[in-house]
Formats: sequence, structure tokens, C-alpha cells
Amino acid sequence: MRPCAILALLVALAGCGKVGDPLPPFIRIPEAVRDLSASQVGDEIVLTWTNPARNIDGSAATDLKTVHIRTGPDTFASAGVNAAGRQQSFMIPSRERTGRQETYALQLETMGLRLSDLSNSVSIVPVEVPGAVTTVRSVVDQGRIVLEWEQPPAPQYADEYIISRSDRPQKDIAAARRYEDPRYVHGQSYTYQVTAARRTDQGLVPGTEGRSFVVVAFDNMAPRTPQGLETVAEDSGGFLTWEANTETDLAGYRVFRAEEPRGLFTALLEDVHATNAIFDPAYRQGLYYAVSAVDEFGNESARSAPYRVP
Repeated sequence: MRPCAILALLVALAGCGKVGDPLPPFIRIPEAVRDLSASQVGDEIVLTWTNPARNIDGSAATDLKTVHIRTGPDTFASAGVNAAGRQQSFMIPSRERTGRQETYALQLETMGLRLSDLSNSVSIVPVEVPGAVTTVRSVVDQGRIVLEWEQPPAPQYADEYIISRSDRPQKDIAAARRYEDPRYVHGQSYTYQVTAARRTDQGLVPGTEGRSFVVVAFDNMAPRTPQGLETVAEDSGGFLTWEANTETDLAGYRVFRAEEPRGLFTALLEDVHATNAIFDPAYRQGLYYAVSAVDEFGNESARSAPYRVP
């Protein structure tokens, strides 16, 4: 081997043995939870928080194992951590805690048995809540889905009602046991849920959830039967008038004429008449008239009682 090659080999071997600067050890202690909150839903206290994404040294919190729920110095319950950096919830039955203040905090534990600092603490006073709303009636009419329901169990706690519809995130509040929803497409189906709620100093506390129910938004409700039919004779015929219907989806009226009160009534016009007055050139004494109302979906009311021209 040439002398220069031997020298190069010795230099390389010497470089491989050089010791670098020492690296600081990872301190795998999770950061503490800072956003713990508590709320009551039905007969449960719901604790919600975000698991830490990092340890106190800035490294990723990859070995979170257990979350301990504490009341004072004691561990009340423990649960597995779903994932670092992800929101998580824990539910606690509230019925045996009603009326007394409960205070909670969290502590995270790693697979290496290292514990985080305690989270922020939260307090809540559980209250009695109304039972589930189970009987709901629905009517689709005049451009609205109308819901009405019976009182829930423990109605003395039902101050308001929360109405949710599965296809939209926002919830509506009703003070009475009736709700009108104008936001729908005719013929489509919608899933609703009505939950009675109690108004407290802590806000609106939902009661026990009831079942969901489906409403098919198809209007098959006929308008009110027209009333107050009257006639005024003219030289060339006669005017018929009646009280106007008030339905918002009214399309108009059909006017019928017959020789006898139980005879064959025929329509004066093929189309629906828009106003609550019409002129009949065939008008004469002894004829009978009747009027029905029609909405924009084709639903037709019963005819008014036959009116005889005096």
C-alpha cells in the first residue's frame, strides 16, 4: 500500500472516533390541559377538553396513555386518551349530584408513567331537568312545517324547547310547545328533534333527549271553506261576493252553479278565480251557487253551503 493511501486511511479512522456535543434528554412530560369545560346535558355532566399535542420540552406528545379526572386530591375516574391534540369528552351521571357544586380537573399520564400538571379546574352545580319530549305532531301548511308537542315529564322544569333539524347546524329555541319552520323544500323529508330545557344561572340546560322523527314536507291541507256568499242582481247578470280567505298559500276560488240545491253543480270557469267576487251573466232568480277555495298545491276545500238567489 502506498504511503499516501495509508495516511488517508488513518485520518478517516481517527475522524470516526470523534465524540460530538451531548444532546439534552427528552423530558416526556405532557403539557397541561388548559381548556377544560363542564356542562350539563340531560342527566349527565359533560367534561370537554383538548389533549396536549406536545410535551413541556417541545417534543411531540406521542405516548399519552391515560387521562385522570380528579375531584380535589382524589382521582374520580380514568379513561384512555383518544389522541394527542384532539378534543375529548367524558360523561358523569349527574342525578346523585343534583344541587351541589362539583369541581373537576384533569391530569395526563404517559406510557412511561409521567404525569402532567393539573389542568384548569371547572365547577358546575347539576340541576333537575325535564324529561324527554316523545309525542310530536306535524302539519305542513301555508309554506310552513308546524310542530306541536305534549308536555314532557317534570314539565315544571321545561322553560324553553330546543329544536334541531339534522340538515343544519344551528338550533332554534321555542318558548311555547309550538314551532314553525318556513325553511323547507316541498316534497323533501326532514328529521327533527325537540328537547325540553331548563333556564338557570348557568345558561340553558337541555333535558333528556327524545326520539328523532321525520316530516315529509308535503302540503295536503285544504284551505278553509269560504263563507258569507252574497249576490247582487244587475240588468245583465249578477255579482257574487264572499269573505276572502286568509291562507298565505291561497291560489283562488272555484264558483259553482246549479238548478237545485242537490243537483249537479257545474263550475262557472275552468280555471281558478283569483278574487272573492265574480260576475255571472247567466245569473237569475232561483239558481243555487257554492264556492270552494284552492291552494297553490291543488288542495281544495269543501264547497260552501248552497246559496239560493232570492
